[in-house]
Amino acid sequence: MRIRSAALTAVLLGMLAIPAAGAAARATSPPAIDAPPMGWSSRSQGCSVSETSVWQAADGLAALAPAGYRYVIIDGCWLAPQRDGGALVADRTRFPSGITALADHVHDKGLKLGLALSAGTKACAGGGPGSYGNEAADGALIRSWGVDYLKYDWCSIPTADFPGKNSQAIAQTLYPRMRQALGDTIAFAMNNEDGNSVPWLWGAQVATTWRTNVYNRPITDNYAAMVGIWETDMLRADYPGPRSWADPDLILAGGGGMTEAEYRTQFSLWAMGAAPLVLMADPVKAPAAIVANSKVIAVDQDPLGVQAHFAATDGWYHVLVKPLENGDRAVALFNESDRQTTISTTASRLKLPHASAYRVEDLWTGEVTLTEGRLAAAVPAHGVVMYRIGAGREQAPPAVTFEVDPATFLGDDRPSALEPGRENELVTRVTDTGGTDRLDDVEVTLDVPEGWQTRALTPARSSGRLGAGETFTVRWAVTPPAGASRTAFEIGGRAAFGWRERTAQVSGRAVVQVAEAPARGTTALSDLGWTRATSHLGPVERDTSNGDAAAGDGRPITIEGVRYAKGLGAHAPADIEFYVARRCSEVRFLGGVDDEVGANGSVQFEIWADGERVARSGVITGSQPAVRVSAGVRDARYVRLVVTNAGDNAYFDHADLADATITCD
Repeated sequence: MRIRSAALTAVLLGMLAIPAAGAAARATSPPAIDAPPMGWSSRSQGCSVSETSVWQAADGLAALAPAGYRYVIIDGCWLAPQRDGGALVADRTRFPSGITALADHVHDKGLKLGLALSAGTKACAGGGPGSYGNEAADGALIRSWGVDYLKYDWCSIPTADFPGKNSQAIAQTLYPRMRQALGDTIAFAMNNEDGNSVPWLWGAQVATTWRTNVYNRPITDNYAAMVGIWETDMLRADYPGPRSWADPDLILAGGGGMTEAEYRTQFSLWAMGAAPLVLMADPVKAPAAIVANSKVIAVDQDPLGVQAHFAATDGWYHVLVKPLENGDRAVALFNESDRQTTISTTASRLKLPHASAYRVEDLWTGEVTLTEGRLAAAVPAHGVVMYRIGAGREQAPPAVTFEVDPATFLGDDRPSALEPGRENELVTRVTDTGGTDRLDDVEVTLDVPEGWQTRALTPARSSGRLGAGETFTVRWAVTPPAGASRTAFEIGGRAAFGWRERTAQVSGRAVVQVAEAPARGTTALSDLGWTRATSHLGPVERDTSNGDAAAGDGRPITIEGVRYAKGLGAHAPADIEFYVARRCSEVRFLGGVDDEVGANGSVQFEIWADGERVARSGVITGSQPAVRVSAGVRDARYVRLVVTNAGDNAYFDHADLADATITCD
């Protein structure tokens, strides 16, 4: 979670005086685009993009047009290397028919065409000229081709032509020039990713969309990168508005780098942010169940046009609220952590108008419930639960919170560990959160993977009625088979109940980790399975040094000429976690920088017992002998061995944890 550090940047930038825009900036305004643009970008194709590939993408996007997707955007590599008679020309190899013919083809499908240009002297990708000094002619040509959208990049800017001006002043000079040249019907995407130009402070005067990055960092298809960009976007939440929206970058669904739940999370967060919904993946591969969800899209496209704000956040668990034109609120409960958790809020915190009851619609499941004012959901790890909430009472059950394996303390971000071949206790919990009716005859069932055994340790059917805020808890014994893979599994459950002589049910799920605690006595950590391990370059190695980037390429662990037969080799920063089940007492190892990097490198070693750091080595360099690091870890469920960079370049930080052992009862 990086909100705090990024927030400082935002505060400092916000303290900057906004310079008066020039006459060109004052004379312009964003084009008349009524909602954040939706479409597809060719970015993932790079310079393999062609007339044919754009036709194919347009064919795929046409199937998503009913959901609102319109723009087919060629993100670079379309220009010829040189102008022809001073005019821009499409690359004749990639686009032999020219841009006008391509625009006609796209328009015939009910879609719109977008291109990318640069505000500097050269295009950002694929070669070709920039528009610097030719804005009026290039804008007129773009219009004559029938182009509907321009992504205006920030590459090869001739800063020497602007003595005494910073990035912001230069951007405020160049972007309005092109904006004026385009006219008021073409969507203008201001893609100045250099955060020094602080586009959120002035972009609404010029652009349909403007980027929110602090520096040039296009989005990549993984969860951590996506969340980092979203966090930066949230720092700009006060600046977007109708017809000028913050752009945190492309929608990744269909790319393959994240889970379905994580793609659903990104789509929800972007919709709450009133962000452009522009696909990176081939439209045919983008999962329609996510990217064509009409109710989530309606939140993104809501005419009020504002971005969501935090109603509550503690760094891991977030409550976002977005006002909608009809008075409803869109609400997203986002669990950034690695374990399912229950996130709750209230109508007053969401600033809903006072009402005797509120209608709550889950925008991903379609379920409708009622609440008197409390709202809670068990949110999966890396997941979002998204609602539309407004005043109203109808024939619907009360909002019910169903938790499978709830966390035992706030901030617990590790899945429960279940030991194979042994009974492990889990809990399910049903709460009448909404309180508009009592729940009758609550009955809970638990679903486990094939071959697992489960039995209720307490009654799985309630003996009475559940009133507002009351909870029904069931304890379960769950036994994975002895041969179960030491990996993560999903457990599901359902709670059926009656209300007003009707029946309803809710479902829930949790991820658990099958893991085995060390045996009694002292065991080498390199002989144990870890529950997770990360290393800066290459994987963590067993009984060898880190080596290079490939797995298994390590060398004998050697620190200042002393060789060790056992241990762990990593590249800082690194984090290695073991499940110990509160049955172990001490961890110890000899920490140092491996001789394979000579006298280079500097690292620090730490031992963590659950959420507490219990040992720290101090800085160790490549010219020092190994240092003994040890700590008591009694009562810990998990032990983590962490190696941090000591503040210099991490290139040589090949860290050894030699003779690493754990002692258990």
